[in-house]
Amino acid sequence: MKIIKPLVIQILIVGFLFAQVSKTQGYTEWDEGIIKFKSEDGQFQTRFDIRIFLDGAYFPDDTLDLLSNGTHLRKGRFAIKVKLWEDWRAEWDIDIADATVEIKDMWVAYTGFSNSFIKIGHFKVPFGHEILITSRYQSFMERAMPNLAFKVGRRSSIGYTKWGRNWNFSASLFGQELLVDDKNKTQDETGGGFGTRFAIAPILANNFLIHTGASFVQHAPNDAGSVVDFTSEPETKLGDIEMLDTDNIFNVEKITRVGLEGALGFKNISLQGEYMQAGLTRFDETDTTSSYYGEYNDASFSGGYVYLSWVLTGEKRPWDNTQGEFSQIIPNNNKVGAWELLARFSNLNLSDPKAIDPRSPSGIMGGKANNITLGLTWYANPNIKFMFNYIMVDNSTNATGDGAPGDYDFNSINFRALIKF
Repeated sequence: MKIIKPLVIQILIVGFLFAQVSKTQGYTEWDEGIIKFKSEDGQFQTRFDIRIFLDGAYFPDDTLDLLSNGTHLRKGRFAIKVKLWEDWRAEWDIDIADATVEIKDMWVAYTGFSNSFIKIGHFKVPFGHEILITSRYQSFMERAMPNLAFKVGRRSSIGYTKWGRNWNFSASLFGQELLVDDKNKTQDETGGGFGTRFAIAPILANNFLIHTGASFVQHAPNDAGSVVDFTSEPETKLGDIEMLDTDNIFNVEKITRVGLEGALGFKNISLQGEYMQAGLTRFDETDTTSSYYGEYNDASFSGGYVYLSWVLTGEKRPWDNTQGEFSQIIPNNNKVGAWELLARFSNLNLSDPKAIDPRSPSGIMGGKANNITLGLTWYANPNIKFMFNYIMVDNSTNATGDGAPGDYDFNSINFRALIKF
C-alpha cells in the first residue's frame, strides 16, 4: 500500500492538470462507453483504460482445504493511451491488484504507414489468439490452461504489424520482461528471441466467418543458468495453486513454441479452438566433475482447448482485422443487455517421460489435466458485465505442484463483476 497511495495521488494530479490546461482547441466524446479527449485538428487524442475485476470463488469439493474460498481483486488496471502529432501512438499501463504495482504495456508506435505500424517498448509477443486478446474481451474468466502455461508474456521488444481487410501479420524481436527492481542490474540481459503470428479470415461474410492462424516463437531461457519452468493453475486464480508444474528444467539451450488456431462463426454462434506446443532443445552437461554430468534429452509439452459460444440475444462476436482477433460483444439493448452461454474443454500435458537426464531419470513429469468449464455472461452494457463459470477439474497422478497430492479432482464455482471505462 505504501507504493499505491502516492501513485494514485500522482495519477489524480496529472488527470486534474490535463483537464484544466489546454493549448489547443478540443472536445470530448463517448465511443461505446469509452471517453476520449480529441483535438479539433485530429492530431491528438487521449483516452483512459481502467479495469476493475472483482472475483469470487467457492470450491465445494476441496476436501483437503488446498484452495481458498473467498473474494479477490483480480485486476486493478490503469492505462493512458494517446495519439500524438497524428502519426504517433503511445501507451502507459499498470496493474495494482494484490497491492503491488505490475508493469503492463509501455510503448510508442509510429503509424504513418498504410495499414501498418512499428512499435517499440514493452508489450505482448505475438503468440496465440487468447493470449493476445485483451482481458476486457475474454469469453471466460481465465484463459485456458495451455495459454497460462505457454504464454511468452510482455517483453522489451521492437515489433511490426501489417493488416488487410481479412488478415493480420505481426512479428517482433524481444528481450526480457521489464522488472520494477532492475534499475541497477549488473548482469547481461538473457531470454531474447523472436515471435511471429499470421491470422486470416478467408471467409468474412455478414453472418458467417472462418478464422485461422498460426504462431511461432523461439527464444533463449530467461535464466542465465539455462533453467526453465512451465506451470498452470486450474483456470482459476483464487487459491492460486499451480498443480501442473514441471519444476526446474536444466541445461536448456532454446525454447520453441508453436501455436495453431481456428474459429467458425455463424450468426450468433461461434466455435473456437487452439493447439499449442513448447519444445526444449537442451545441451549436455560437459563438466565431468558435476554430479549431473551426462546426456540431457530434449523435451516437449502440449495442450489445447475448444469452446462454444452462443449469444442468446442475437449479437455476434465481431472480428477485428487490425488485431487479427475477435472483439467485444456490444449489446443491442442496454436495458436487457446481451446474454452468452459458453462451454469449454481444455487439456494440458506437462509430462514427457522421454525427457530423461541425470537429474530426472524418469523423465519430466509435470502432470496432466482436463478441464470442462460451463459459463454464463451478462453484458449489461459495453462497460459492465457479469460472468459465472463452473469448472470441473480432472488432474492426473503427477499433478503435484504446490503440494497437491496428485489425482486431486474438484469443482470450482466462480463469479466476476467486470467494470471498464
